[in-house]
Amino acid sequence: MLPKVDKIPVIVKYTSVVTLMLYFLQGVIYPTSFIIAKFSLAIYLSVGIFCMAEILMSRTRQHLIYVAVAFLVANLAYYGFTDTSIVSSFYNIDPQGPIKHTTFVFITLLLFFFLSKKDMLDKKLLLILYSFFFIIGIINFYSLSPFSPRHTNAINNSGYIFVNILPFIFLVKRKSISAILLIASSILAISSLKRGAMIILVAFVIYYVCILLKESKLSFIQKFSIVSFATIICGAIALQIHGSNELIQERVTQTLSGNTSGRDVMYKQLWDNWTNSDSTTKMLFGYGYSYTPMVTYGRYAHNDWLELLTNMGLFGIGLYLLFFVGAIASAAKCETNSAEKKNHSFRYYSNDYKIGILNGIRRPRDNTSDDIAWLCSR
Repeated sequence: MLPKVDKIPVIVKYTSVVTLMLYFLQGVIYPTSFIIAKFSLAIYLSVGIFCMAEILMSRTRQHLIYVAVAFLVANLAYYGFTDTSIVSSFYNIDPQGPIKHTTFVFITLLLFFFLSKKDMLDKKLLLILYSFFFIIGIINFYSLSPFSPRHTNAINNSGYIFVNILPFIFLVKRKSISAILLIASSILAISSLKRGAMIILVAFVIYYVCILLKESKLSFIQKFSIVSFATIICGAIALQIHGSNELIQERVTQTLSGNTSGRDVMYKQLWDNWTNSDSTTKMLFGYGYSYTPMVTYGRYAHNDWLELLTNMGLFGIGLYLLFFVGAIASAAKCETNSAEKKNHSFRYYSNDYKIGILNGIRRPRDNTSDDIAWLCSR
């Protein structure tokens, strides 16, 4: 008799993936904010809340998850107890935007954590999601759909899509294909003329190269030579692109001259508002959700830290910082555990291989699956 399969994780997996795709197909196969998008988002968030409840009841030892839940609950509480009507009436800003984004991101984190604990996150599924978002990015970037956003200037916000999904390329088995995807994403991100996307791209490329060098068996001199040669080539290509593209030249000139689209002014406004506060309570717990536009006269600063400092004070900053520290600690722990498992498997394999020889047992040499089957039989 076959073992009983828990159907709940399977339902969660396919429901979340389908609703996620339906939601992001708005602006591609149907208009933005259409009823399909709202219905899909409602189901997706409902499934995510269910996963959050399951995780909390399971009493996981992953502290990062508790910090994520605490940060999400704090944001929802601040939003629920803050009167945002002033912002929407005076500055014609939708205060629901930030809370929607925050809820979506952290619910997605909890949902995927639940699926990973249930062994429902396989490489094939993640690569399907990567391909889906890459195609969505192409369609929106070139406005290939009648529902895609029409870009009235040279700056294209769709460039962020390609840098946001860059970590997925580590799942691609062939290094040549992952390199091609990285190059294609880089071209699109640079063409978007979004300075934030370019900064993320440079940081990721450095990380990507470091990972490749770490896994490589080449000598230090060979690695240094390859990096130096690649740096020279990339620098020459960058200079060529800069010299032949007036839009990029203008963008670089604006950045070097201190033109940050008013961000420097907004940053100063938010910092001065917090430091000059006459209330210790407001410095500790902020002024309330979506208070940022009240300080910057109707604009969001596009700086999570300063906006959190204004809206939620040191309390919000502390939770957010704990989340990043927890994420780094979890990543380091996973890498350490992975290395220990590899060493343990190698020792087990070597010892068993020696015992097999001493006992006159020939180990299968056809392929890796035969090796694994042989080890399991021992």
